[in-house]
Order: sequence, then structure tokens, then C-alpha cells
Amino acid sequence: MSFAGTTLKGAPLALALSIPPLTLPAAAPDAAAGSFRLGLTAHAFDYEEYDDRDNSLDREQGLLPGLSIGATLERERWLVEGSLRYGAGEVDYTSAAVDSKTDEAILDLQLTGGVRLHREASQGLSLLAGAGYRRWSREIHSTAMVDGLDETYRWNYGLIGLRGDQVLDDRTRLVADLSLTRSFNPRLDVDFIRYFDDTRLDLGAKNGFRASLDLQRELGAGRTLWVKPWYEYWQLGRSSDATLTINGIPTGTLFEPDSETRDWGIDIGLSWRFPGG
Repeated sequence: MSFAGTTLKGAPLALALSIPPLTLPAAAPDAAAGSFRLGLTAHAFDYEEYDDRDNSLDREQGLLPGLSIGATLERERWLVEGSLRYGAGEVDYTSAAVDSKTDEAILDLQLTGGVRLHREASQGLSLLAGAGYRRWSREIHSTAMVDGLDETYRWNYGLIGLRGDQVLDDRTRLVADLSLTRSFNPRLDVDFIRYFDDTRLDLGAKNGFRASLDLQRELGAGRTLWVKPWYEYWQLGRSSDATLTINGIPTGTLFEPDSETRDWGIDIGLSWRFPGG
């Protein structure tokens, strides 16, 4: 977050969020099948803010562990997936002015629908489209030079992409996802803890993308072990200048700079398959 030319800090955590998509064997005509999945996730969080000339203002980096939950329902050529991911942890904050720590917590909810475009005995290709909601809470620690503050980023997003799956043997499958994302109505709520009044900033909506490889190994009895490395890229645009106040009295201006989040991660877990009617 920037105050009349002095950068204090602000950012969106991504965490990135992605729950391993489980592609089930083709269902019999008029039959449905589904799965429930539960896993652990860890990702290398890398967030950076830029001034209007694309010079780096500050950067946050660190490891964020978390939990992912999801469910999938398939019927003939169609599928529906819902997922929840939560991650939290402490990361390093660095800038030319000050170094500190931040406590991060990210919640990501997503609902995706898909239709199979192509299916052979060992290969498949599906078209995906969906929507999601992302909430990122961030507590910037105080230092001897600068007071801390609490920030909460929220935005809705849409996605469209492709999923390809390849059967490697009778128990092993590889699923690859590539999706373009678009944020909608992103905003930042700032709690200054003391001195300044709380402030809301409307951020710029921009495009991003997600990519993943999901290796699935059937264990028997409807259980599948999956291991999924992934990458996510998010952008949020600079906010308009807003008035900074103390007890309602204007004292200056502030804005949120352009930002990028580049995250690598890996999810590991189990899924349980169940038949439908």
C-alpha cells in the first residue's frame, strides 16, 4: 500500500488453490459416478508490487501449508466439481525501506463444470468453465520504523480451460489442466490498527492462469492416491487514489499498486470413488 509516494505495503496471496481434479473412468450410459478427495497442500508463495514504471516496490516470499477438499460428479460426457482450499503461514516481507514478516491466510472456493470433447481407450480431452471466490487475509507485522496493519483482499473470478488425461497403465492415470482466469470486482479492505481510519480500495481486474499435472494411482477399494504439482499466476491492477483520514478528517492520499503473484506448489492426498444411480 502506498501513501502519497511512500510505500507501506499491500498484496494478494494466491495461494494458490487448486484441488486435484480427479478424472474417473467413463461411466456407463445413464449412470453417474463421483468422488470425494482430501489432501494436504504446500506452495512457495511469491508476491510482488510495482510502481507505475514497473519498478519493484516490495516482495513477499515463503512457504504456505494448507488443506484441500473437493468432490466430483460425472455423468456420461459431463462433470461438475466443487473445491475448497485453505492455506496459512508466515512469510518474509522485503523492500528498500523496511524488512518485516506477514501472517497470511487464504481461502479459495471454486465450482467447475466440464464437457468431454474427445475420448479414446486411453486418452481424453475436456472443456472446462467455472467460477470462484478468493479471500486473502494479511497481517503485516510492526517494526521499529513502521506500524503494522491488517489487509483483506477479496475477489470473484471466472475460468475457462482444457483438461487432458492419459492412462499410463491399468492403475495409473495422468491428468493435465490448463486454465485462463479473470478476476472480477477485486477490492482491498485496510485496517490500520491505530491512527488512520479503515479504508476500502477498489482494485483493477486482470487476467491470470493456472496449470497442473495430476498423477493418480488406484489403490483398490475405490481409493486413489494423487500427487499434483501446480503453478498459478495472478495479477491485480492499481487502485485509484483514495483519501486517507483520521477521525474523518483528510490527512493525505493512498493507493494500492499493481501486483503479481507467482506460486509453485504440490498437493498430495487420497480420493474415494462412489457409484451413483
